[in-house]
Amino acid sequence: MNAAHGKLIGIYVGALKGEDKTETRSAELVPGHGLRGDSHAGRDADRQVSLFSSEVLDQLTSEGFSITPEAISANLMTENIGLDSLKPGTQLRIGGAIIEIVEPRKPCRSITRIDNRLPKRLYGNCGQLGRILDGGIVQAGDEIEILADQRQPALW
Repeated sequence: MNAAHGKLIGIYVGALKGEDKTETRSAELVPGHGLRGDSHAGRDADRQVSLFSSEVLDQLTSEGFSITPEAISANLMTENIGLDSLKPGTQLRIGGAIIEIVEPRKPCRSITRIDNRLPKRLYGNCGQLGRILDGGIVQAGDEIEILADQRQPALW
């Protein structure tokens, strides 16, 4: 895995909180607000956009969970960046936008509608929440670059 670069492989917007999101090819990240058209946008100055790792989704599927990216209810699906190891303060450039990681995403109760075991299984592996520092249009396939990496050093 390249520690400084990954890829945006999916963008998801939901009009209603607690409902599945809909995949879209591109979307606008609005500074101080969130993903244009998403139900979570504008609600919390620090929790404007949610990110989830495709590697975690693949692992869940391999464990027998019947789950889709739309049902996870995250906005941005990443690949190859070690998302869950990023610490608050880490900045990511996606397309022309810059997102700052604020806190780990916690599994919400609404995912129990998919499987009652998911909240416990996803604890610590549920992605990240971030705020948008610089806005712009993002598209599936955009490179994700880690600009300021606040990961914990590896323990040997």
